[in-house]
Order: sequence, then C-alpha cells, then structure tokens
Amino acid sequence: MRAFISIASRIIVVLVVAAAIVAGRALFFHEGSYQPSSVAMPGYTQVAVPPAPTTEFTDNFTKGSGIVLVDLAHRNRFFREELSPLFLPLVSRGLTVRFLSPADNLEKELLGDTEEEKGNGETPANGEEEVALNDGNEEEKEAPADVFIIIAPQEEFSNDALKTVKKFVDKGGKLLLIADPTRSGTQINKLAMGFGLIFESDYLYNMIENELNYRNVFITDFKQNGVTGKLKKIALYTAGSISSADAGIAFTGGNTFSSLVESRQRLSPIALTSDDKILAVYDITFMTEPYNGILDNNQLIANIADWVAQKGKRTTSK
Repeated sequence: MRAFISIASRIIVVLVVAAAIVAGRALFFHEGSYQPSSVAMPGYTQVAVPPAPTTEFTDNFTKGSGIVLVDLAHRNRFFREELSPLFLPLVSRGLTVRFLSPADNLEKELLGDTEEEKGNGETPANGEEEVALNDGNEEEKEAPADVFIIIAPQEEFSNDALKTVKKFVDKGGKLLLIADPTRSGTQINKLAMGFGLIFESDYLYNMIENELNYRNVFITDFKQNGVTGKLKKIALYTAGSISSADAGIAFTGGNTFSSLVESRQRLSPIALTSDDKILAVYDITFMTEPYNGILDNNQLIANIADWVAQKGKRTTSK
C-alpha cells in the first residue's frame, strides 16, 4: 500500500512539474489578445472606370429592294435577336429578310423554281419567316434570294448544297460568311474554301493596346473599298484571322498576334473576294449590343448592309 502511494505521488509530482513548465512558457510568450485596428473601407464612388470609346453615328443610306436569305438550316450558333444591329439596317434599306429552315428547299430559295416546276404551276414551299416586306406582292415573296447570309453553322453543308451555293454565286448572287472563334464547332470552312477563304482556328490578341481585354483588338489599317469606307478605327472582340490569296481588307497592327498563325504579321479578320461576291467576317460580337456602338463599329455594320443591298447582276444561265 505504501509503495502504491509512493508511485502515485511521483506521478502527481511529474504532472505538476509539466503543468508548471507549460504555464511558464505561456506566461512568458503571451503578449495579450489580438485587437485588430480599424481599416477604412475604400471609397468605391471614387473609382474611375475608363469609359468605352463610343461614337455618335447616323446611318445614311439609299433605299432599294432585294431578298436576303439567312441560314438557319445548319444548327447555326446565333440568336436572331442578338443580331438586330445587322438585320435592322438591312430592313431599313428596303430588303426582305427571310430565314431558311431545315425543311426548306435550298435550291429553290437560292435559284428559284426549275423549268419543270414553272410549267406545272406548283408553288414553292413557303417555310420561311419574313422580317420585312417591301410592298407585299406575291411575286417578290416567291423570287429567289439575292444574298445568302451564313452565320456560324454547326453542321456541314452537303455536297449538293455546296453545288447549289456555288451555282448561286456564279449566277450573280452574293454570299456573306460570318463566324466567331468563341462559337466553337463551326463548319464554315468546307464552304469557304471553295471560294479561296479559310477561317483559321485561332484568335487575335494584343497585350499592349486593347479594348479592356487582350483579346479585344483594334483595327486601323484598311484596304479602301465600299466595305471599309469611312472607317478609321474599329474594335473586334475575340476575332480570328482569315487566310486568302489577297482578299484581306482589314489588317492588324504590329502588336497584334494570332494564337496559332506565326508566319504572317498582317492578319486580316475581314476578307472580300476580288469579284465583290463573297464577304467574310470573323467576329460576331461587334455586331451585337452594346459593342456595335464602339468606335466605328456601327459604320462597318452599315457598310456591310450597303454591300448586301447592292445586288449583283443575276444571270439566268443554267
């Protein structure tokens, strides 16, 4: 019993000594509880955000007539409402805008009725939605398109459709091709390559001068023609480059580069073929609100609308 008490006493002594050591260290190093000092919150009302370089614009145009067909038959990645800044100038110029659905006959919409259909009096399938009509006469509704607009298709054009588009252009029709690097999966190149154009799988960027983001680039170098008329400076938003023999009409500066193409310094996100029949644009965002109001973007949209409204000489040859 005495031995048990002796062992217990030793344990208690060890515990007391250990507790004394811990308490001594705590008292020695402890400097009191932390009391954070008050920090003044920043005055957010004083933060100056640089304003977007918007410009005043008045759309001056000559009213005409014509039919514009917009492709919706190839799972196109855009909403009609977002491209109002492009479609409204077309309507203002007196153009009828129709939308091609998967159920519509592309050949009939672009080339009109065949001689056999004209002879038996059949009327064309009318699956299109009309945005504007000039005077409502039935003859114009059934007329073939003067311009075909293809925007960010996600489904490839069939070989028959490619032949139809080629025949449409050969007979004087115009083609407006629009894509955007941010809308992945575009299948526009199978069609564009037939006219000597390639939408590269890249995006343009500038780390020195940009519109609040390195992928929002400025363009100030233009080849003078109707599409680039009156342009001094435009802003494009994640645009890509279009390769061609000599169709580029808007060029990047020395500090703007491609994420993929390294062999060329002068990159062009806008191209126009020498026969003035095919216009290619590699950015959608600048044609949407509010980006259309930046710099000369509205002027560029108006120029594109003027180009669409200037119908080519249509032929009736087979």
